[in-house]
Amino acid sequence: MRDVKFYEATGIVKLIPESFEDLYLLAIIISAGDRVSAHSKRRFRAGDGDIGEQKDVFVKIAVEKTELDKAGGTLRATGKILEGHPEEYVKINSHHTVGISSGSQIEIEKAGWNAFIIKRLRQAVLDSKRPKLGIIAMDDEKATLAYVRGYGIDITGELYSRLSKKMKEKDFEAEKENYFREIIKAAGRMDVEIVIMAGPGFMKDDLKKYIETNRIEVGRRLVYVASTDAERSGVREVMKSEAVSKLLESEHVRSEFHYLDIFFRGLRAGSAFSGIERIKAALDEYRIGAIIVNDSVLNVKEIKEILEKADMSGVRIEIFNSDDEAGMQLASFKNIGGIEKSIL
Repeated sequence: MRDVKFYEATGIVKLIPESFEDLYLLAIIISAGDRVSAHSKRRFRAGDGDIGEQKDVFVKIAVEKTELDKAGGTLRATGKILEGHPEEYVKINSHHTVGISSGSQIEIEKAGWNAFIIKRLRQAVLDSKRPKLGIIAMDDEKATLAYVRGYGIDITGELYSRLSKKMKEKDFEAEKENYFREIIKAAGRMDVEIVIMAGPGFMKDDLKKYIETNRIEVGRRLVYVASTDAERSGVREVMKSEAVSKLLESEHVRSEFHYLDIFFRGLRAGSAFSGIERIKAALDEYRIGAIIVNDSVLNVKEIKEILEKADMSGVRIEIFNSDDEAGMQLASFKNIGGIEKSIL
């Protein structure tokens, strides 16, 4: 999440979601009766029988319902148009659906904002800045260091080799070893669990062989992928690769199973709760430290009320992908579970 601005006098929050996790959060926050303003598209017909064409518009709607489209990566807010422009393409009081996706600039207006919601939005901004993966794109001349963060790529530095084809073989190998040690040291300092080693040609493969042959403990999980160069363009290429997508997805799945395992152990020990009424009661007693919930029920009224209360109480909320194995198992418990503080 970025550019979160809260105008207390008018009850308006302006923001830009940057990830599907941000859309999850907005699905919880936006309720019926809220007003949402955003750029959208609306079909305009000049006359009867005209097929019409899509026009770019800016509209404000009174929200009646929201729907999270996981496949399309969009949060849809539907309601009656209160105002908009260009006026010739906007019909006041007609129904319209605004599609909110990553990068959309939107305004949300509420009759009253809870302090914990504003706090959660600002926390989402901080979360987007935290590194998720490290990338080191390298060749025989240089290595470019970068982080994958919620908002994109952050280039943090460069290392240069002192290799030259004019060197004697012995000197070349000694200098290459020095270069590898610098890269390994840089990888070990990165504030992530996984570092992707990328690059063209043999240098990346030689680094892997050097680490494995010498049994070097880097302190990070290393993943090796190909890229066309060691420049910023190579880092961007890796960022868009299927390898990165799978790693980010697998890390999320790993987190889901971690919390699901705690939940199951808690059920056996009487330290976890299933069923809406039991979870509500445990929340009232301040016993819950974390709630796990499937994304498929985020817009259910009772679930939203539980999540709002949990968030206000500082309870951790872990949102599962309902199509994953962990999400399917959670579905057997009506898509939501509570975990006692004592076992977290």
